[in-house]
Amino acid sequence: MRSKYFEENTEEERVLIFQDYFDRDLESFFSSRILCCGKCHDEFNARWPGTVSHDVELQYGYMTIDDFLRNSRVQDDFYPEEIERFSKSLTCPNCGSVLDGEFWIYEHPFDVPPEFSDALDEIAGLASRAPFLLLTHALAREVLDVIVALGVAALPQSVVGTQFRARKAANLPSPALTDFGAPPAHLVAEGRYNHAGHGMIYLAAAEKTAFAEIATPGDRFHVAEISLNTSLKILDLQPKPEAETPAEILIQCLARSSLCSAPRTGEGWVRREYVFTRFVADCAIYAGFDAISYGSTKHPSGANLVLLSPADDVATFASLIGVRTLP
Repeated sequence: MRSKYFEENTEEERVLIFQDYFDRDLESFFSSRILCCGKCHDEFNARWPGTVSHDVELQYGYMTIDDFLRNSRVQDDFYPEEIERFSKSLTCPNCGSVLDGEFWIYEHPFDVPPEFSDALDEIAGLASRAPFLLLTHALAREVLDVIVALGVAALPQSVVGTQFRARKAANLPSPALTDFGAPPAHLVAEGRYNHAGHGMIYLAAAEKTAFAEIATPGDRFHVAEISLNTSLKILDLQPKPEAETPAEILIQCLARSSLCSAPRTGEGWVRREYVFTRFVADCAIYAGFDAISYGSTKHPSGANLVLLSPADDVATFASLIGVRTLP
């Protein structure tokens, strides 16, 4: 096959040169690398739902191999027939499949420890088989140690701005502040952070987030705007753009991974996707935290706050600003 600049190189050498030029353009254009391709994208979504939901760089990092090559500088260095032939040697670094379709360019803003990736599957299996034995896993013990250390350093803080909480409108003709407190124990199913029978108060930083978290087709909802009149020790599990210390990296891995950001998968009282988040809540309560701040799984970039052990009388720590009925 003819070549613009590499006639003296063997076929095998040309393949490697083409790969080098491809990598050069990826780095030049995006300062990043290929994260996954169309064949393994669903697997990445399942393992890192918090990153998929909240990181705009990933959401806009999609393209097809044909589009990339068409606009790449490899056009200057290789004939079309070379590009067509050598592009078939490009593979996804995540799953090893040939890059013959779409791919995503992205890197986590921190180095994910290899042991954390291994632990994702191990924890999922343990949570399904024997959830009360989570502390037998090294990662769970590390999570407890880190949260306890954060609890020692944390100081109570005021919650800036108002919060929003949604309730179905059908049984609340004249909603009052008391209607937006923690539900009675006999009505409480397993939630993202609460055990069955343990009433917590789930809040959102924006009205549209509160509505998205609970909305079901055909139902109307009251969305209350609430001001919290108390200081809280808050465990921050929000996805952040960077992490440096081992503790920060662990918290970000929790915030972004399926351990704490898995979307709800069904109705009923037993929700396996919430086993580890309930463990995290137990750790937070043990460490002296009053609340956990975390990213919404229903509303991109949305922020939520759960009050872990709220007083029975919501009026002792909150004020009602107003109520809107949606939709």
